[in-house]
Amino acid sequence: MAKLPKIFIALAIQLLVLLFMAVSVYVAPIVVEPPYPYWLLVILQGLFSALLVTPFGLPKWWRLIQFLLPLGLYGAILVQFNPIWVLVIFIAVWLVFSNVFGDRVPLYLTNSSTRQALLKFIKPRQSIHFLDLGSGLGSNVAFMAQQKGVLNSHGVETAPLPYLFSKLYCFFRGGEIFAMDIWKTQLSYYDVVYAFLSPQPMPELWLKVKDEMRPGTVFISNSFAVPDIEPSEVWQLNDARQTTLYIYNID
Repeated sequence: MAKLPKIFIALAIQLLVLLFMAVSVYVAPIVVEPPYPYWLLVILQGLFSALLVTPFGLPKWWRLIQFLLPLGLYGAILVQFNPIWVLVIFIAVWLVFSNVFGDRVPLYLTNSSTRQALLKFIKPRQSIHFLDLGSGLGSNVAFMAQQKGVLNSHGVETAPLPYLFSKLYCFFRGGEIFAMDIWKTQLSYYDVVYAFLSPQPMPELWLKVKDEMRPGTVFISNSFAVPDIEPSEVWQLNDARQTTLYIYNID
């Protein structure tokens, strides 16, 4: 189950609980006289689904999603929400967050405090080739492209809407965005590789970093450390997010 995309596991939990609820409603008249309020059944569906999050290997923050999902569907039925809009919303969400289904990487955006920290980091260096793995809306790539000492600033992004937006943004502001999977991106060209992904891909990404990056280059991970690997430096930023940068010098 752990290798399945988390969204599939979440839906499987909902279906399992729905089956349990159906059986319960069938046998409940033996103990409790019907009818049973729909709102109560929906709340129980959400509660049981939330309780099964941890046993099925999902992160704890999925509890809220699992609880709210049946409530949202029930509310949509009550207000006779047009199914066409559901389809439109689903397509829009997929275009923005499609990486969650594959690489299990949500859309995290680098803030200005982090960009200033990256600028401070590269200032002593010269002739930098910079890469942002999972570059989102492209603001980080454009910012780095404008800095002295940065020869090339590239980003890779596969989510359709962020890619199109960042491609246009960097066309005017500098830098280049490529529609490329992070696993197919060759890292050996770059001196500084930056990533703001999620805990899920970090062990495998570290293997790729070690295999492809040259001695003397640097890998920087925003917020998510490589498990069991001691970083060369840890920068704690004084921003609202309390961002932590994990810096790994490649020997």
